[in-house]
Amino acid sequence: MRYIKKHAVFILFFAESLVLAFFQTLDNTDRLWNYVFAENIASGLLPYRDFNLLQTPLSCSINAIFLSLFGHHMLVINILGAVLFTCICMLLYQLCRTLGASKVTSMILPQVFLMLFCYNVFFEYSCLILFLQLVLLREDLAALREENRAFTRPAGQFFLGVTAGLTILCKQTYGLFVAGASWLCCLYVSRCLKKEKKETCVYLTARAAGILCPCLIFLTYLFLTGTFADFWDMAVAGTSTFSSKYSYITLAREKEGYLIACIGAPLLIVISLIIGLYKRKTLYGQTLLLICFYGLGGLINMYPMANAYHFSVTVIPFLLLIPALLPSALWKKKLLSLVGGAAVAALGCYLVFCIPYDTLDDHHLCTTLDQFEGIFIGASMEEDILTVTTYVREQEADGMTVYILDNRATSYFLPLHEYHKYYDMFLLGNLGTTSPGELLEEVCEGDVLFLIPNSERSEWQYPREAVNALKKELNLVGSVGDFEVYAAS
Repeated sequence: MRYIKKHAVFILFFAESLVLAFFQTLDNTDRLWNYVFAENIASGLLPYRDFNLLQTPLSCSINAIFLSLFGHHMLVINILGAVLFTCICMLLYQLCRTLGASKVTSMILPQVFLMLFCYNVFFEYSCLILFLQLVLLREDLAALREENRAFTRPAGQFFLGVTAGLTILCKQTYGLFVAGASWLCCLYVSRCLKKEKKETCVYLTARAAGILCPCLIFLTYLFLTGTFADFWDMAVAGTSTFSSKYSYITLAREKEGYLIACIGAPLLIVISLIIGLYKRKTLYGQTLLLICFYGLGGLINMYPMANAYHFSVTVIPFLLLIPALLPSALWKKKLLSLVGGAAVAALGCYLVFCIPYDTLDDHHLCTTLDQFEGIFIGASMEEDILTVTTYVREQEADGMTVYILDNRATSYFLPLHEYHKYYDMFLLGNLGTTSPGELLEEVCEGDVLFLIPNSERSEWQYPREAVNALKKELNLVGSVGDFEVYAAS
């Protein structure tokens, strides 16, 4: 009983995260893609050479390890995501406590985080970067408060640098800016602590060396496996083909709640920067500026897609400015604790009861599709996958090669244990520097069938022009599910 009481906060967050992870549905395309990446690695395929991957592969590789250990099922990455989300919640809780909030009110921000991501509880790169970003912020904040002796040791700085470097291995662009912010924050904290220039140089060198270490290991891996050219084509040069854009203004206009958030977040940041600069010689002002610096490093995540998900990931560190701005004495007020307790209870009830209720209302546990067992799925989606996979098996038994030109093609090919590089995620930005037309020409001969969505594709990245041009050269031979079937000959 004493153990449960001591770890009650952790147990609460873990229980909530597990509930959310278990009641995730197959509707989330990002979850599907992340699972495919991990499944490919676990099956022995090399990123970039054997399958198309836009980001650096750390999160996918971690998923692959657990798939190899516990079985090739999507449920594994959901449960692993619950562990990650619990760790993020605990970091947010600890940071709120450090910033002066009470035990009860410190639980509000983690609950808000779970609320924002309740339909995205799985192990993916954005939240892994967020976790590493919060670890770095916690350590530098402790150093600023002279509670972290490791900050003054080169070895401690090196390991903080390694942590920052790992963000680059999760997503090259997003991680690079977070790592850069970490290096600058090391300089800032050192100056705030009035360290000598020689000491500061040692800290900066050690942290920079730590950042470079994972990057050099990754580059060595690329050269040893002969996949550097594929990586460059897919994850560097190929990103120029990404055409979708979602502006901050568009997000603000989407819903009233988004409008409030899109106005409130910049105001919170500007106010914190003004107060922080005005009180820059005090711990209070330095704390505000340190949080802002780390948060600003993650703003790149909203370019070019400032949608709700990217906004939510980016805004989380800035929400720590709220407990940092308010005086600690206010958090100790009994009324605030009562209101905070009620908010935590209400959010907890919604997460544990309402989310599962919504899932159970129109989904059921999948038992018929290999690798999707234990995942909630809609009846129509399950029927569609079964229909299409049966058709594909029949055609392949007759010697045909089948390509599904749809961003959810993997949901059909995963139960078949098949993967077609480029074609199973046939979207602009996922195809490297090769044009969609050229890719289609490469396979548009012989005993080939193309399954093409029978309605105008709403996905922004869908290469409609190339697909429509392909239709003119092929013969329409039938339909299956939501697809028209075209034959190359």
